[in-house]
Amino acid sequence: MAFGDVGGPVTAMVITCKTPDTGNVMIHKGDAVRLTGNYAVNAVAGAGAPLFGQALATLEQNGTALPVKVRGVCDFFYTGTAPQVDGVSGVTLSGEAGKVMRPSEGTGHGIVLRVDSTRQRVTVLL
Repeated sequence: MAFGDVGGPVTAMVITCKTPDTGNVMIHKGDAVRLTGNYAVNAVAGAGAPLFGQALATLEQNGTALPVKVRGVCDFFYTGTAPQVDGVSGVTLSGEAGKVMRPSEGTGHGIVLRVDSTRQRVTVLL
């Protein structure tokens, strides 16, 4: 499977998680999500929360099964300063639901492969 501007083989790992049993749920396909409990994920997080994966469906209901890509190449929207393509920094969740950001300190999750600052998109290898 070719990907991006270069192409090449890409493998991915998808696991079935669920939305939280209670509280507000608004997950869109492609959102960055965090782990909130036993196999439970949500797109709402505080800035700097660790990235778990990428939602592969849109859901608004509590306690509903959700496929999440936890390994492979993911394309996310980012906020703030553009993440670095340096093989080290990675990304964390931003304060905006479903988006990532450059870590304010230390390292985040994944390896940043490409940054498109005009669309505010970042491609990350998880």
